[in-house]
Amino acid sequence: MTDIAVELREGEQLMSDAEEIAYRQITPRMFIDNGQIASTAFGPNSSDNNMPSYSRSTLVSPQEARDWHNEYATSASQGVWGVTVGEVIASHSYVVDDSASPQEQGEIRAPGHCFVDFRGLTRAQRKELRAQLLLHALERGEIPTEPPVTEGQLF
Repeated sequence: MTDIAVELREGEQLMSDAEEIAYRQITPRMFIDNGQIASTAFGPNSSDNNMPSYSRSTLVSPQEARDWHNEYATSASQGVWGVTVGEVIASHSYVVDDSASPQEQGEIRAPGHCFVDFRGLTRAQRKELRAQLLLHALERGEIPTEPPVTEGQLF
């Protein structure tokens, strides 16, 4: 981690418990043709400023994180996967808790929100970090949750 410049903004703090899991919601667009999760699932997209959203396992359950996502996000979660803070650090990045940072008017933020910091990384470094996080998540396996009940479904 010595080659990473940590630039925390107001209300942000580094997560340091190496065993804490950062939950990632996997949506339909995060799969590749053969049904496997794409490595891009664990990295940034065009709208998150290199700060992909995760949720802290010490503050919310996997089910609470998935339910919140399915209520407020534009694309439903197909499942919850995760990486530990220690795995992110071993992959040469860090996890930032931004749940106390100021919000824009009308902005909503998931309970226990945090992000893996991709800011300042080159394209090659982002690709490598995504791949390492995917491998850690696949090794752990999907974190059990219940899918949302669809309209008209009894159970």
